Amino acid sequence: MRAAALWGGVTGLGAYLILRLGLALLTVLLFGSGSADLDHPGIFASSCLGIFALLFTFSAAGYFAGRDSLRAGMGALAGVISVAVYAALSALYTPQAGGSGGAAAPTTQALPAAAQAASALVAAALVFGIAALMGWLGGRPGAQNGRPRLPAAHKMTAPEHSGGGGEIG
Repeated sequence: MRAAALWGGVTGLGAYLILRLGLALLTVLLFGSGSADLDHPGIFASSCLGIFALLFTFSAAGYFAGRDSLRAGMGALAGVISVAVYAALSALYTPQAGGSGGAAAPTTQALPAAAQAASALVAAALVFGIAALMGWLGGRPGAQNGRPRLPAAHKMTAPEHSGGGGEIG
């Protein structure tokens, strides 16, 4: 559990700093501000890169948690923690969250509160489910690779006991 919390938190924070802030800044510096559509291929490509890198982040969180805990299930939990940290930090601050500022958004009829709650619940289940699956997919090889490391780690940390009476020599 501790490994999942550690690696989920670390990778979620890293994904926020690198992908949400760093990639957004790099995109604005290279391509200017605009919407991510086919008329702006550089911005569109950087958005795709961000999505795939975020999926890799969930898998990496799972790998490291699985390697430390020797359980692939901890990888799934690390993926969920990673997306929770990323989403919480993104809710606090997201660069250019106000949109392009150009044309006004078209007016739509508001959905009932029950429909809004149901759509939010389904969206959250999809996002957290994908993060859990990616974390589990990373946790499986992590748990397998952690097993050979276990005896080597114990050899290095185990003190040498001599059979003598305590004298060196």
